[in-house]
Amino acid sequence: MKTPFVAMALLAGLLLAGAAPAQAAANTAAPAARGAQALTGVWRLLRYVDTPDGAPAIYAFGERPVGQFVFTREGHFSISIMRNPPAPATASVDIDPDACIPVWYCSYFGTYRLADNGRQWIAHVDGGNIPSYIDTRQARSFEIVGQRMIIRESYEEGGRTVRAERVLERVRQR
Repeated sequence: MKTPFVAMALLAGLLLAGAAPAQAAANTAAPAARGAQALTGVWRLLRYVDTPDGAPAIYAFGERPVGQFVFTREGHFSISIMRNPPAPATASVDIDPDACIPVWYCSYFGTYRLADNGRQWIAHVDGGNIPSYIDTRQARSFEIVGQRMIIRESYEEGGRTVRAERVLERVRQR
């Protein structure tokens, strides 16, 4: 009579031991899953500014840029940004070494995944008009607050640190 009880206890122990790593994996994946759900959709660009240390802010696409970022549930993305107003005949004020061609319109697309923390997307760029981005991975850290997404990063240019900020607003479904 004790044999079935011992066997059941051993089986239960093995099942619980196997469930612990699975539960831990589920908890680890949760931030990325929540991040993906929050990121999915269409976002309208409100602000695109780069601020070099000790220098005025640079609005490479104007103070009221036009743009749209799209992230699908299936892991595809498309980003389009245009100077407002468009100025095809003027020189760019963009100091970023990865400037677009033409300088007043940027677009790139491909696939993405979220980092495990759910606060960074990692894009594989399939195409676009930023030649140095094609067939590369581009990572962007983001924060979603209400219906806004804020992307912040820093890069070095001309011996200065430049703080970049992009602010987007979720487009409501009609």
